[in-house]
Amino acid sequence: MVIIKVLCCFGNLFQPVLQNIFSFAIGRFLYYKGEQAMRKVKNFIDTYFNQDLDLQVQVYNLLAFVGITAGIGIAVLAATLKNNIIITLIDCSVAVLSYILLRVAEKKKNYHFCSWIFVIVVFFIFFPLLFFACGGYKSGAGYSFIIAFAFTSILLDRYERIAALALEFIIYVICLLIDFYHPETASALPADSDYLFFIIINLAIACILIIIVLLIRTRIFYNHQAQIRELNRELEARNETLAQYDSMKSDFLATVAHEISTPLAIISAGGSDTLDLLEETPLKMDEIIENVMESERMVKLIDVILLDLMDTVAIEKGRVSLNRQPVNLSEFLANICNVQQKKLDVNGNEVIYDLPPGLPEVWLDPSRVEQVMINLLSNAFRHTQSGTVTVKLSRTDNSRQVVRVIDNGAGMEPEIAKNIWKQYISTKVDSWCHGIGLYICHRIIVAHGGEIWVESEKGVGTTICFSLREEAKYD
Repeated sequence: MVIIKVLCCFGNLFQPVLQNIFSFAIGRFLYYKGEQAMRKVKNFIDTYFNQDLDLQVQVYNLLAFVGITAGIGIAVLAATLKNNIIITLIDCSVAVLSYILLRVAEKKKNYHFCSWIFVIVVFFIFFPLLFFACGGYKSGAGYSFIIAFAFTSILLDRYERIAALALEFIIYVICLLIDFYHPETASALPADSDYLFFIIINLAIACILIIIVLLIRTRIFYNHQAQIRELNRELEARNETLAQYDSMKSDFLATVAHEISTPLAIISAGGSDTLDLLEETPLKMDEIIENVMESERMVKLIDVILLDLMDTVAIEKGRVSLNRQPVNLSEFLANICNVQQKKLDVNGNEVIYDLPPGLPEVWLDPSRVEQVMINLLSNAFRHTQSGTVTVKLSRTDNSRQVVRVIDNGAGMEPEIAKNIWKQYISTKVDSWCHGIGLYICHRIIVAHGGEIWVESEKGVGTTICFSLREEAKYD
């Protein structure tokens, strides 16, 4: 007795705990099963009714699943009624055929062929048999013909659809006429309630299926409309981009033609002037030499423009080749600045160097980086009138060396500064040339694994910076 009381006390003590554990276990089990069910439903919808699927595919899948479920359901209901073994067999056959055709179409992706098999076997053969087995037109079996017309019109295409619908119409009219003039051909149902039952079932199935098909077709229509609108927006954006590129290239060609025509005009005038000088006596050698040197400078300028054009083509086709080698960047920059100042500076600017010695060597392509520096110095000299151009080198903590070309010239508008790395960008004044030099600089530095950026203010000046890695772990 004492033992029983002790056990009861322990039972009362642990009852809340056991209830909580049991409730938690049941809750987790139901949650897990619910998740599984949701995943299965989602996979089912994605497989057979994904909105990306074609309308005919979705309707075919719907028809197959309706054939499976309705066939089994009606077969079970018919089995409960007396003398309806034929209905049971036909509906079971529809369910089995629907499942087979669903799996075949899913694996073979031949929905057109399977649609024809379904139309011929089910709509041409089984539906007329069911019509007579279910009691004829008095039982509402004729409603199933509406289902056949609706699905056939969607499953088949053009002339096939017309032929199938015409044949179905003929078959179903013949069935109605036979039932009307020979009522004995239709199986008599046991009671009037059975007729009412089949009328309700056939009407409900026909209405539900037609509504579902209309909803699917409406959803697909709106999805297609949304896709068309999105494609139109993309096309408009691309057209705007193409129009911008077309305008930019037109500006580019006009600017290049202007830049080439100017040195050509100078060369032509210098040549004519030289011929006139050669006819004079005594010869004015100083003027002749000056004309020849000016012509040589103009030829080199045209050569630079043409090289930029060829580099642009090479970059666009992905043919930027680099021949890297270790270079002392301080000495390299000093040599470039000393040489290029004499060639490029025509505005009387002062060049200031801030190139600390003793920095580690940088792996780079000397000819390509020299091309970048010439372009940056050329821009700085053209922008600056009797000012200063500073070339500064520094080293960062992450084994990078940063080169800065600083001028106190005209500066740039914010919109131009934001877009200078794009192709064919120009301020539409002579000082920005043909609009591809900075684009080439950007691509060369990026090909080295570095970065390039600009800091500029209108009327204050411009600083263009680029960084290069010291190690050679990239190519």
